[in-house]
Amino acid sequence: MKEKMQKDKQGFWDKVFERFGIKNIDEILRPIPEFSFRPDYWLGALLVVGFVMQGITGFLLLLNYVPTTANAYSSTFDIINKLPFGSLLLNFHLYDAYAIIFLAFVHMFRNFWQGTYKKPREGMWIVGVILGLITLGFGFTGYLLPWTVLSKSATDVGIGLLSYLPSWMTSWLHTLLVGNGTDAEELQRFFDIHVILLPILLVVFLGLKLFMFEAHGMSKPPKKGAVTEEKNDRSGISWWPRGVEYLLALSLFYISVIVIIASVFPIPLGPQYSPQAAAQYTPEPDWYFLWMYQIIKQSIFGGSNIVYGIYLIGLLFLILLIVPFIDRSPMRHPSDRPIIFTLGMMVVSTLAFFTIWAYLTPGLTIPFIQTVEFLLPMYAIEALVAYFATKSKKTKILGKNVTQPNKPNSTVAIIALFLTIAGGALSISLIFERNVMWGATLLLGFTFMIIEIMRRSRMEVQ
Repeated sequence: MKEKMQKDKQGFWDKVFERFGIKNIDEILRPIPEFSFRPDYWLGALLVVGFVMQGITGFLLLLNYVPTTANAYSSTFDIINKLPFGSLLLNFHLYDAYAIIFLAFVHMFRNFWQGTYKKPREGMWIVGVILGLITLGFGFTGYLLPWTVLSKSATDVGIGLLSYLPSWMTSWLHTLLVGNGTDAEELQRFFDIHVILLPILLVVFLGLKLFMFEAHGMSKPPKKGAVTEEKNDRSGISWWPRGVEYLLALSLFYISVIVIIASVFPIPLGPQYSPQAAAQYTPEPDWYFLWMYQIIKQSIFGGSNIVYGIYLIGLLFLILLIVPFIDRSPMRHPSDRPIIFTLGMMVVSTLAFFTIWAYLTPGLTIPFIQTVEFLLPMYAIEALVAYFATKSKKTKILGKNVTQPNKPNSTVAIIALFLTIAGGALSISLIFERNVMWGATLLLGFTFMIIEIMRRSRMEVQ
């Protein structure tokens, strides 16, 4: 009986597809490899779902928002307090944007971990980085729209950084963002960029990314040794019905989590912007820009030297863009790329640590020597972790010694990352306060703890 119902259901959808001229959906969408039915392989799909929800909620907000300096704040206030479910709508839009930015970072570093930028997917990595920059552009332009004192002040600081760069580099960008320089012109242009220009760029580059994904397929899990030339294999599980059902389940879970967070933890609307109110606040960017803020706050970038901090941030994005041309080895497995693997861990920990540090020290100039003293212990621990995580071991198979790579465990890597940040920060704090004995002891303790976790996880996954 159950099999008959499934056949009837399948027959029904076959007839529906036929009416749209689709005889076989696998001829349009590449079948899904069996190994990819894990959430980490669907982070890109969840980002697409997040952007779709941004479009839906953004359109509903657009019906009630007025992009003028006189009405931007009051219309946002009315959305929250007068529009039915307006608070949930606005907070969903905000938390969904936060989730997209967070997932974009996770997706990028996950692909870095697995070396998916190797041939022939170099172009996919570059387009992905551009999509990441577009995502940050959405965050930067959308932050201003409620016209609160914090959002306006932080945005003006960001725009003001352009004045330190040569005019030939930034004059066009400054004109694009603020026009004639009035508040009204700035708000209108940020609104236009947010709801027109960036969505167009997103659709173009997302379409290009999906086209390349269909052409190359999903990257296989990394294995020890050189990457072999991949065949254009279109075998796997059909999108209909299993692929659609799996994506639908993940999408509903994602949306439900955002709804719950938006309902339980609504973000209050700050005070309205005015020059008098702005003088009482320390401007600070939203959390996803805090690591850049912390770089700018370094003492070596004080005064006119701030331009070098801006150049450093630009250089970091440039290096990120050309990663496939820096790491040109044919290896993908982490144990075959210990240096790149270690540098990746250092970048992730530094971004997380700088974000937290900037949040805890708003407006304070950070002595560069203090930054060095904080980062060196973290990097030392990570170098040890990377060594033990990627080190191969010899086992006997049929009487012969065979070198086998350790299998990386993503959960353990996350735990080790947070322990590295906590251990390095606490240890160097004690050493900096002249409690050298306790600081050194704690540093050794955290190092031993991380190595032991890695050792035990290696035993579990083997």
